[in-house]
Amino acid sequence: MSRFFFIVVLIVSCLKGNPASSDGDECLQIYYDAILGDERMTYFGRVHSMFLENVLGHFPYYQVKLAPMATYKSGGIESCKATIYLSTYYEAPVPESFLEDFVSTKKSVVWAGYNSWKLGNTRLKSLWGLSFKGLTKLESGRLDSKRRPGFYRFYSYKGEKFEKYGEWDPKDPTRFHAAFEISMFDVLDEKDRENVISWASHSTLQVPEIPYIVQKSNKWLIGDSPFSYAIESDRYLIFCDLLFDILKEKPRRTSGPRPALFRVEDVHAMIPLWQLFNLIDALKKHSVPFVMTVIPIFSDPFGVEVYNVTNRFVPLTRDSIIKDALNYAKAAGGSFLYHGVTHQYGRMRNPFSGVTGSDFEFWDRVNNRAVPEDNVPFLLGRLEDGLDILELAEIDFVGWVTPHYQASPLSYRIFSQIFSWTAGRHIYFPHSWRQSKNLPEGLAMDRSMTAGRAERERILKDLEVTFDQRQLPNGQFFPYEIYGDIYGQRVIPENVGNVQSFLNEQVFRIQTVDGMIANLKRNRVLRDVWGSFFIHPFCISARENAGLGLFPGDVSEVERLIIAVREYGYEFIDIKDWTRANTLPKRKPTIEVKLNET
Repeated sequence: MSRFFFIVVLIVSCLKGNPASSDGDECLQIYYDAILGDERMTYFGRVHSMFLENVLGHFPYYQVKLAPMATYKSGGIESCKATIYLSTYYEAPVPESFLEDFVSTKKSVVWAGYNSWKLGNTRLKSLWGLSFKGLTKLESGRLDSKRRPGFYRFYSYKGEKFEKYGEWDPKDPTRFHAAFEISMFDVLDEKDRENVISWASHSTLQVPEIPYIVQKSNKWLIGDSPFSYAIESDRYLIFCDLLFDILKEKPRRTSGPRPALFRVEDVHAMIPLWQLFNLIDALKKHSVPFVMTVIPIFSDPFGVEVYNVTNRFVPLTRDSIIKDALNYAKAAGGSFLYHGVTHQYGRMRNPFSGVTGSDFEFWDRVNNRAVPEDNVPFLLGRLEDGLDILELAEIDFVGWVTPHYQASPLSYRIFSQIFSWTAGRHIYFPHSWRQSKNLPEGLAMDRSMTAGRAERERILKDLEVTFDQRQLPNGQFFPYEIYGDIYGQRVIPENVGNVQSFLNEQVFRIQTVDGMIANLKRNRVLRDVWGSFFIHPFCISARENAGLGLFPGDVSEVERLIIAVREYGYEFIDIKDWTRANTLPKRKPTIEVKLNET
């Protein structure tokens, strides 16, 4: 049985430094498992720590310091306000000095994942009133009502139930994907039960709950590294919320409704206008401000959807009809996000049909690598082509959404400097980068990007980004806004999901309106949380055409979702106003020590 936690998220920073050096209390240290000479073992510890690095973008004033556990020096815990150890490898070495400092420190410290048993039962009892029992297993012979193997799937927190992902592989029905192992502990005394923040319960066995997250004073213990297979209802969200306590930080929003964002997805020149107008009318009826992602150029190089050969490449400015629809959206309370230039890649099925909205634009999905033209002039030129169309269409956009959330690290680095905000989820790769000067935000967001093209190219020409293209891409979502991920992006979250009635090569879970409403309800216990989601206009088609409606144009399910958002204490925001009001500086680049540098 594999002894490491599988992951969905790959996150990397690359600036060098020493996490044991002190810049005062406003820093946070991350230690992770790494073994010199074992690339695989080092890699998985690294990516979990990078995932945490991204989440810490919600707290941009902290200097994050990152290092392998093998580099720890006695007293290192004392140099920062908080230290988090993410242990992703069974029986990874832990220096005795770290064990001693973890026990004695008055600073906030967190042990998440494997190897907490190295503290020994005497220390576990003293720290939290626990004893270590072993690791949980997958119950392959015990299936739940959906014919899935049993494991500790459910996690209580503040009166709500979160969960872990666990499903059969749709392509290989013999493979079950789940991060099923957690450390099992016994609570030794009834009074110590009050230290348990979250309890884990089993999906098939009638057994008592076991502690998952335990806190006493300044010390936290978490039964696993919470960053594998994260879904919208995941126990990962519990960890995101606990960061407020670990850092002793207050939430930004202490009263009033939680922000909600309704995103209308993939709007282009060839969209069926009856879908667009019906959806806008439903939003207008309920006084919902919304944001619309627009694609400047529709492309169908193989004539899959457009049979008129002369109309296979259609800009938003083709005629007044689509312009009228966009103006109607604007008058109804709509804002706009720039969503790729064509949302597909040239004359290539990448990997589906080659049609705008279906395929990837900034990533070769067929070969899982960067597109051949992945360089600064190509990316800037392409963005400027799209912006010219948006300007002619009189579309003022408030940010960017990467098509299918996937691009190379170089592309993401450029997006982070061109656009003040990005929206949605993102794919993260381990990478390293070098740049002498970032693009000033004022220059980047000129209405006419061509006005400053020479200056942009001059500043960006020395941007160098390298990454291992053999690694598979992995994605991450956030429950709250992020002021600087590892690419330098400010991120507007998309955390509730979207209606998805069928599976394909890039969709591994069906998502219903009921599931989205359940996420909204559950997430109310989280601090600074959003209720952010998107709907494709085709969702108001009839159900036999992969829509939500009983008939074409039926918006009743959309209205039910809108009503639930408000019922559970969220309020739809005007994203244009929100981005103007939220201008915190980006998080500083991480200071990192690598294993071979000590």
